[in-house]
Amino acid sequence: MPGPPASLCGTVVSAARMMKAVKVRTTKQVYNSFLKKHFLQDQFHLVSDPNSSLRQGDSVRIAQCLPVSRHIRHVVVEILAPWGPAVEERPPVLGELERFKVRQEKRERKLERRRRKAEGIADVSQGEEEVSEAEAQVVAA
Repeated sequence: MPGPPASLCGTVVSAARMMKAVKVRTTKQVYNSFLKKHFLQDQFHLVSDPNSSLRQGDSVRIAQCLPVSRHIRHVVVEILAPWGPAVEERPPVLGELERFKVRQEKRERKLERRRRKAEGIADVSQGEEEVSEAEAQVVAA
């Protein structure tokens, strides 16, 4: 039986360029058998940051999680050493239970939408209303 996911320590390389995601650089040792020497090799991970609490230069601990999107498979566990504003001044990093709760709420909303669609109840969202108003203005002109 596999144990808990391994955590990695790394540095935030790119933040505030993607919504709810940051790029983290971690380093590992690789052995070259020809030269009989160890070398450091960088790995880059896209990490989920739903509250946008990380800044470029922060040292963080990340762990594997269920896939959030196509490329995001890690989540922030804690901020080890902040760069810039103090950790208390930033939005909090979500804990494991909070992440699970958000995932469950999202899943329940999805199942509710599917149930309403199967029953034939129209689900009108704000985006559809704005599009229909814009179409009405184009048709009127």
